[in-house]
Amino acid sequence: MVQERNLQGKGVCWSLRLWSAAVISILLLSTCFIAHCVVTYQFTMDKPNTRLSELHTYHSSFTCFSEGTMVSDKVWSCCPKDWKLLGSHCYLVPTVTSTDSAASWMKSEEKCSQMGAHLLVIHSQKEQDFITNILSTHAAYFIGLRDSGHRQWQWVDQTPYDESATFWHKGEPSSEDEKCVILNHRNDQWGWNDIPCNHKHKSVCQMKKIYL
Repeated sequence: MVQERNLQGKGVCWSLRLWSAAVISILLLSTCFIAHCVVTYQFTMDKPNTRLSELHTYHSSFTCFSEGTMVSDKVWSCCPKDWKLLGSHCYLVPTVTSTDSAASWMKSEEKCSQMGAHLLVIHSQKEQDFITNILSTHAAYFIGLRDSGHRQWQWVDQTPYDESATFWHKGEPSSEDEKCVILNHRNDQWGWNDIPCNHKHKSVCQMKKIYL
């Protein structure tokens, strides 16, 4: 009888150990899963915040816009203060009174790059009209298009150059020695004109807007 009770006791102890091991395993797996979810969520959420932090080194403040229709799915998009928003991009247009913004094409691109941006890229009539409506007709503006050699036009952001969506003035481009492009107002209309890259003009900077 005593031996039988000892065997039963050992069986109960073994069962308890198995249950304990199973419970501990489940808890460990649950903890790992939860931790993974938290890390993944934090990593996903940190992406825009990281870019926002990086841009804060160039810009002191941002203007944000709500793009959601309900509180639950509200998305915020932001541009640096004083930049204009169109679609998925922000644009910085120099003021009419600014006198220190004239520079060569290369220096203009460097200035944009120092703000986390690049020179203006235009792929549609909508973009062309949006920008020209806020530019001064008395100035010319470098855009992010130049000849990489043998009249192979290339945008600074590496997007394809589409000949069907260009806005050259009549007779332009006109010279293989003129490898950079300005946006200017001529003969009562806005258009593109190729010029030497060392000429000094104003410029328009562009960056992708930030989503929060």
